[in-house]
Amino acid sequence: MRKWLVLLSVSALLALAAGGCTTTNTAKVDVPSGSAAEAPKVTIKLLQFKAEITEQVLDMAKQYMAENPDVVIDAQVLKDYDIALVTSFAAGEAPDIFSIKSFTDVQDWSPFLADLSGEPWMSKVSPSAVRGMTVNGRQLGFPMSVEAYGFIYNKDLFAKAGVRQVPTTISELRQVNRKLRAAGIVSYSEGYKEWWVLGQHLLNLPFAYEKEPIGFIEQINRGEKRIADLAKIDGFFDVLDMTLEYGKGRESVGVSYDEQVYAFASGQTAMMQQGVWTLESIRKINPNIRMGMFAIPLSDDPADTKLPVGVPGYYVVNKDSKHLEESKKFLNWLHDNGQKYLVDSFKSIPAFTDLHTTEELGPLAADLTAYAAAQKTIPWAHAWWPSGTIQEFSSTLQAYVGGVLNREQAVAELQRLWEAHHE
Repeated sequence: MRKWLVLLSVSALLALAAGGCTTTNTAKVDVPSGSAAEAPKVTIKLLQFKAEITEQVLDMAKQYMAENPDVVIDAQVLKDYDIALVTSFAAGEAPDIFSIKSFTDVQDWSPFLADLSGEPWMSKVSPSAVRGMTVNGRQLGFPMSVEAYGFIYNKDLFAKAGVRQVPTTISELRQVNRKLRAAGIVSYSEGYKEWWVLGQHLLNLPFAYEKEPIGFIEQINRGEKRIADLAKIDGFFDVLDMTLEYGKGRESVGVSYDEQVYAFASGQTAMMQQGVWTLESIRKINPNIRMGMFAIPLSDDPADTKLPVGVPGYYVVNKDSKHLEESKKFLNWLHDNGQKYLVDSFKSIPAFTDLHTTEELGPLAADLTAYAAAQKTIPWAHAWWPSGTIQEFSSTLQAYVGGVLNREQAVAELQRLWEAHHE
């Protein structure tokens, strides 16, 4: 909550100075013309951060308005989401429904959130999604989806290099890279320009591979453990080094997400560290690509190697909304129509037990399902890191990628940042 209050105070000052205006780029649904649009009974403001489903979110809002002509859904998909969300509260323009990303965010925002524990869809939430949205026994979120990430790989390029099965140990991963190089194939072009690729998803692994990830994080918070004590921190750096050695080296720090995805989808690279959300972007570039996803190993014990699976975000409701019940009604409608929107339109793996995946979700979702069925998954432990650390962790690791810091220096800086954000 500390970081949120600081941001709120700063945003409040900015709002006073600028009359509450922001310069955030938004995608916004067009309100239909006619008397109902000119004098609506209810306007619900909905904020969303997942830019890759902008059009789908706007289409969903239009459909709801068509079925509920006395309601306007002011749906906005924001690029500078976190700052814009805080600023909207500071400016007295708080949304009715908005999305947040992690358990830490749920904790930070919990004083402002409506308790959704009694909603009819709550009993259908997948058990794995419940813990990340529960604060002091109150269930505060509507899970958007379940996602996973690992190394996505090109099956044809693997076959060309003589790789017959995906690696399950770090030694096998090194052998795969050597075979690819011998065949003249570049292994990686990693998007380390993006904070979340490096400082969130990749760094999550050594935390998530602990026997009790959340317990270990709590021990760090109490000063009983340090980041250097992570059992697989060396394995993390070994894999990071591999992506540099068999990829773009120090230039990786300048590779964007779009460039990373394009390089993979166009066959320039054999692998990329990404997740199920990339499916549509890859297929737009290369609809015929044969691909799969495997868990990233950090040790030489194949039993250790598991896929990180988690909820990327939750819809939450502002408890002070003037249209609280209408906002809850919208979420009920979204669940009732979840197969159409959450699954078929958003192309998401549902976080509800009464919704089901389809073949259209593709091979990455199929691999996620296989890991889950084999009980070989690990959590998104970064959801329990102190608020404000992830982007700064990324800057530290970017400095490592760029050769500015060595391993010991990088780990020491990660520890310093952790302590600075946790009191």
